[in-house]
Amino acid sequence: MKLSQLLATMALSVSLYSCGCEDLNLGKLAFTNDLIAFLPAEPAQGQSYFALFNGTKHRMNYLAPNGISTVVIPVRKKNYSGKFDPNSCKEYYTAEEKVYTSQVEGGSPVSISITYRKDASQERFNNYIDKDNVADIIVFGLGYNNRFPAPIPSGSASIENYITQRYFIFKDASTSQVDNVTYLQEFLPAVTLNGITYQNVYHLHMKEQPVYRPEEQYYLEHYPQLDYVQGIYIKEGVGVMHAYTYKGKQMAITVE
Repeated sequence: MKLSQLLATMALSVSLYSCGCEDLNLGKLAFTNDLIAFLPAEPAQGQSYFALFNGTKHRMNYLAPNGISTVVIPVRKKNYSGKFDPNSCKEYYTAEEKVYTSQVEGGSPVSISITYRKDASQERFNNYIDKDNVADIIVFGLGYNNRFPAPIPSGSASIENYITQRYFIFKDASTSQVDNVTYLQEFLPAVTLNGITYQNVYHLHMKEQPVYRPEEQYYLEHYPQLDYVQGIYIKEGVGVMHAYTYKGKQMAITVE
């Protein structure tokens, strides 16, 4: 083969293997605001949130997001060039997201994070998305800080506390019972908590007892009292209004 023919063949090969395409943004998934009433509301003037745990009341507030962050919702990989391309471009949507975190004066073993987002994965490809029919969801993340009476060895270090984290997804504000993989969602026309009766409350709770994750088993062996949030009550205008742990500890959130 002549040198000129060899160079032409190499050039063609490079063009076949390096011909790429740009990732394609399919548009924006905007909030429907269907569930926005279940996010923490700004208390009226002169009022504040309070968290009551084990008989002690602490002032609480939520760190609200400054504006709305943008996240990427991947859909699929596709080769637009019509040629073999090992780095096929991606199709994706952009979406909005709001994240709230709780702060409790004086500390509390229970922490709350609230994420308002679209019902689609940010970590893996979403093969089927109807742009005009992607619901809003609220992810309530509840952490419980287990403080050990004595440090527990962990590798070359020792651990004095461990936070168990549980997530509850709220995406259907209806009176129907929602049966998810790990928990149930119930609508309660009336419920009495701490001697106070509330109307129109949603109860989300773990279906199994107990529900310890593999990464928690080591600490459970050293600390049988290892606890986690088993259920929550949520209400419009407040968000999480009550939480309880597997071991029976209670936390009430009020606006006063």
